[in-house]
Amino acid sequence: MTNISVVEDVSADVTIGADIYNHRMIAFRTVDQACQALAGFVQIMKDYGVKEYRAVAASSVQEAMNAEYVKEQIRIKTGLNLEWLANAEERYLHNQAVSYKTKGFGKLIEEGTMLIDIGSGSMQLTVYDGGHFVFSRNIKLGPLRIREMLGDLENHKGNYVDIMEDYIMSKIDGYHQFAPKNIRYEHCVLVGTDLLAFKHAFMKSSSDTINRDRFDELYGHILDIPVQVLARQYGVPYDSASQLLPSAMILKIMLEMTGAKRILLSEADLADGLLIHDELDHHKRRIDHSFIEDIIISARNIAERYNCDPRHISIVENYSLHLFDRLRPLHGLDKRSRLLLQLAAILQDSGSYIDMNAHYIHSYYIIQSSEIMGISDSERDIIANIARYHSAETPTSDSAAFESLPQASRLIVAKLSAILRIADALDDSRQHKIKKITVSLRHDQVVITAKADDDLSLERLTFEEKAAYFEEVFGLKPILRG
Repeated sequence: MTNISVVEDVSADVTIGADIYNHRMIAFRTVDQACQALAGFVQIMKDYGVKEYRAVAASSVQEAMNAEYVKEQIRIKTGLNLEWLANAEERYLHNQAVSYKTKGFGKLIEEGTMLIDIGSGSMQLTVYDGGHFVFSRNIKLGPLRIREMLGDLENHKGNYVDIMEDYIMSKIDGYHQFAPKNIRYEHCVLVGTDLLAFKHAFMKSSSDTINRDRFDELYGHILDIPVQVLARQYGVPYDSASQLLPSAMILKIMLEMTGAKRILLSEADLADGLLIHDELDHHKRRIDHSFIEDIIISARNIAERYNCDPRHISIVENYSLHLFDRLRPLHGLDKRSRLLLQLAAILQDSGSYIDMNAHYIHSYYIIQSSEIMGISDSERDIIANIARYHSAETPTSDSAAFESLPQASRLIVAKLSAILRIADALDDSRQHKIKKITVSLRHDQVVITAKADDDLSLERLTFEEKAAYFEEVFGLKPILRG
């Protein structure tokens, strides 16, 4: 595969982040500046004859109280239809960009590696080990947010640094509760779009890796230098230089927590991630690492947190996917829908942690409140609803959550929840009696033949109950034999 060729790289500085963290609103003047910049980008696309584009806004922009109005103003003034990115999508795209732009990424993550993705208002900690994704966590902590929180104290130089460190520690401290154990960290890869001053201060070139001793030396150097001097010394704007200390302090604390020995600064950004994702999605490029597997592991982490039965999950997951594959002529859904079904199967019983009675209702709320790596908010709505209706109730008996979905999503939920109900019924006793199933699609029936050595009376009873909704959705009656 050839490298992506960048014809033109254009950027514009607009202080949206400062508006959000100062006032929770994007000021009219800032919106106007953003529209002027975007109109310029639109003109460049016209000059090149661009037919396809994707215009996205980082997840932090949605924190503004007037975000939807801003989105509409951008559409009116520039013609661009802006797409909101969920944090889980944004970080997933960043990870894909890092894998593409980091030489030897596959080898790097064989050892304990933490990706520290620092945005202006939040940071994402993503852990790889043994070549596999392990864990990811978002923390509402970024250099711009820190500056706005502690701005009034900046002139009190004596204790400002101590207060900043205490503030950062207070936000990171809860990470220990969920962090993976028994990982020996060797590397930290620093990612982020607001790290211009960091690059100038700590890295001679983009391929440089620095060790802990060199980092500590440079960190001590910037502690004693005013922001104005840093900006002149490294030839960067004041706003960029002002984020150097909080960014460096975040990294210092994470290095102390992990004990990582080396730091690599990645130049990968969100634009790179969008390009790589599109090429991977259309099979124009291959990357050795499986990012779909990262999504699945992210869901498994949630299931484990809520003490879901791993054996039952595995059985229902396998049966669901087998049914999906065999019934493809019937449901007509794509591979992305297959993934959503798989995630719903993994998370369907998470609500039992709260209440085993009506657990499916609590599963819905848990999924809606969880972040699944690489999954958009609309996809999370679908997964939550599949889990919501996998058990006793159907969208026709309680339709509040279902009716909030767009029409196209409702049909996907109906089809996938009907399949999941059947798969779940096949292990209703939680005794894993059925060893194998075969599925055949006949004129007016779906015949599922189960191979088992034990009595399946409970499974048959539950199957009959749950088959009714399948028949309602697909117009074919499922039959359990064996």
